[in-house]
Amino acid sequence: MRAVCFGLALLFLFAGCGGDAPDKKVDRSQYGGTLVIGVDADADALCPLTSSAATGSDIHGLIFAGLAQTNPDMATYSPWLARSWEFSKDHKSLTFYLRDDVTWHDGVKFTAYDVEFSIPLYKNEQIAYGPIRWLDHITEVAALDSYTVRFDFDAVYPYQLTDANVGRPLPKHILEGVTPEELRDHPFNRNPVGTGRFRFESWAPQQSVVLRAYEDCALGRPYLDRIVFKVVPDRTSLLTQIKTGQIDLYPKVPPHGAHGLTDNPDLVIHRVPSRVYYYLGWQNTHRFFSDVEVRRALSMAIDREKIVSSLLYGMGEVINGPILPFLWAYDPDVPAIPYDPEGAVELLAEAGWEDHDGDGWLDKDGEPFEFTMKTNENNDLRKDIVVVVQEMLAKIGIKVHPVTVEWTTFVEQMNRKEFESDCYGWRQGVKVDLTAIWHSRSLDDIYNQVSYSNPEVDRLMDEAALELDRGKAKELWSQVQRLIAADAPYTFLFNLDDVHAVHKRFRDVRFLTYAWNYYLHEWYVPPDERKY
Repeated sequence: MRAVCFGLALLFLFAGCGGDAPDKKVDRSQYGGTLVIGVDADADALCPLTSSAATGSDIHGLIFAGLAQTNPDMATYSPWLARSWEFSKDHKSLTFYLRDDVTWHDGVKFTAYDVEFSIPLYKNEQIAYGPIRWLDHITEVAALDSYTVRFDFDAVYPYQLTDANVGRPLPKHILEGVTPEELRDHPFNRNPVGTGRFRFESWAPQQSVVLRAYEDCALGRPYLDRIVFKVVPDRTSLLTQIKTGQIDLYPKVPPHGAHGLTDNPDLVIHRVPSRVYYYLGWQNTHRFFSDVEVRRALSMAIDREKIVSSLLYGMGEVINGPILPFLWAYDPDVPAIPYDPEGAVELLAEAGWEDHDGDGWLDKDGEPFEFTMKTNENNDLRKDIVVVVQEMLAKIGIKVHPVTVEWTTFVEQMNRKEFESDCYGWRQGVKVDLTAIWHSRSLDDIYNQVSYSNPEVDRLMDEAALELDRGKAKELWSQVQRLIAADAPYTFLFNLDDVHAVHKRFRDVRFLTYAWNYYLHEWYVPPDERKY
């Protein structure tokens, strides 16, 4: 349905506020056992305020709970740390009524004062929280009493509830008095205390992170006793270990490995649409890539369909813009930049890039068209993409030097814009909001890594973010997608399917597009099948 009236838009805001969801029937005899999860990179931090890498996010998502929980439809919410919530008559205030039986993992009571304390940290520019722009319209957070907290907004818009939930509460009794400058290096990042179903137990850097069931969790004890995130930097080794039983779960198996697991009788393979897309990023402030026609020419020289067919084994599809199909604002008709090497050569020549000295490589003003493309060492798919792109661009006279970097260093360098071009990927949020990556207001933030800026895109995004009519908002977001695609700050590559391999010992296993670990608290292992 394309159009949503004002009333329906508000219904979206209120969804999920009808009190506690019914608990799943608990069979206490199933408590116990350990799940060993193989991951290809260590966490950067275990605090939701400071972590920006996937492994850290997957782990702290189990340690910390939010006020409301996103439902599987990725549009509505259910109670979590809050029992219920309601908007004021003018919809500029949102009041949460919290549970009074929740404790932090150290036994201290969770209260509204923790929420009041936390949100200003998420909004602090010095800390540089990733989705900080989601909090732009929150003007104040006030604890009315120990179990009531109010959020005030400067505008009425469809994602007020979403924005109030983006920053999960942090423990005031531990972090109060810590300055923003100290927070990124604070011990809490490596020894977190949350309110979720799993509590932190230990972290051996580059080896493993261990979580244990929080026995006193008011939200319900998970069935598994322990979860071990085992760091195996080499993906070939991860494939070997899932086959031999050294790990129990390999989430997001790379395409080249997934097809080799389907015949293993000990494994169950789950495939779900992904929230992830891959891209090539061109540093827009670099002298080579500041010209939009040059960026478009680079995309024209890259055969994206061939990359998908040769490297993904059918587990993905080419994309043309920054919004994926699972979101309501997706425009399937964003004009594609076609694969056209000859046209690319013509565009480059118009920009002054030709083989003036006859050495087979393009040059301009005596400088060859030669640059580095960075990606992370432990991702074979990205490394393969860079090699393929290197070959494709060489055919039109552009020399690419692949550079692979250790994961945590790679993330730091991307956040500091220390690259000429890169091969990377994003996990798209469930909120239609491109501000963090594409708005000029985010040029100094960590996610607008290619330094993209277009005032018309800024204007349209600002208008779309406040539009309550779903049909009108969709039209605005369509214009945004088309402008960004035409500017070619990225070469948008593909949306990748998620393939998860899990040992058959585990029961009640379900996966979602929203998050692979969403139902992890429901998984169990029958007592006679436990290994640990």
